[in-house]
Amino acid sequence: MRAVLVASFLVVAGCNGPATDIEPSLVFADRSDLEIVRLINAAAGTDLFATEGQVNQFGNASATETCPAVAVEGNVATVTGGCTTADGMTIDGSVIVTNPFGWDQIESFEFGSPTIYEADELTLTFGAQPPQIFDGIIRRTDSLTNMDGDITVTQLEIAVRSDLSMRCTADPSRPSCTFSGGIELIGAGGAHVTGSTTVDRATGAQTLELTLQGEDRLIVERVGTCLGWSIEGTDRGMTCP
Repeated sequence: MRAVLVASFLVVAGCNGPATDIEPSLVFADRSDLEIVRLINAAAGTDLFATEGQVNQFGNASATETCPAVAVEGNVATVTGGCTTADGMTIDGSVIVTNPFGWDQIESFEFGSPTIYEADELTLTFGAQPPQIFDGIIRRTDSLTNMDGDITVTQLEIAVRSDLSMRCTADPSRPSCTFSGGIELIGAGGAHVTGSTTVDRATGAQTLELTLQGEDRLIVERVGTCLGWSIEGTDRGMTCP
């Protein structure tokens, strides 16, 4: 895992960009469409939520499964792999979860205290599929409304680091979140991220606007189920009707 987890939050605030130590060096025009979509999803917080979802599956004490091992002390659970589940998922690495919500093994969720996930090369392998690897930290605060993370997730053999902050409103009729920080395609370079998403509860309509600034700029806009994107200065992209 990267230099200790606490240090991952000591980011550098650039004069012209969001707070992150990721340099805006990525050239989007040089990347494949698959990599572009992978980066868009990460910039919208998908990797943070995916990490949380995969780890939370281990919070079911009523399950008969003994893999992975889950050790609990107070409101801290340590999940350790090195085993294969009954349905064939191989788990390696480990993750420490502090104050998780909804875990059967934790006697009481401490409202007002943060929920923290600290993954150390947690690796999930499903049969012959490429492994999913999670390494880094996620911190939920303000009754799970806000999220800060510095997590590297490998999916489809593409590793992306998400150094993001998400700030969400609690408006029940029109919840929204803003994104800031950086993403990095490991081995290729990074980009600064700014944007927002909104859901209209009355209609179910969801909008997403993101700007990813590397050496060039990727503009993202989603309305409903259509994800549109373009790379400034090129004719590459996806246009929504």
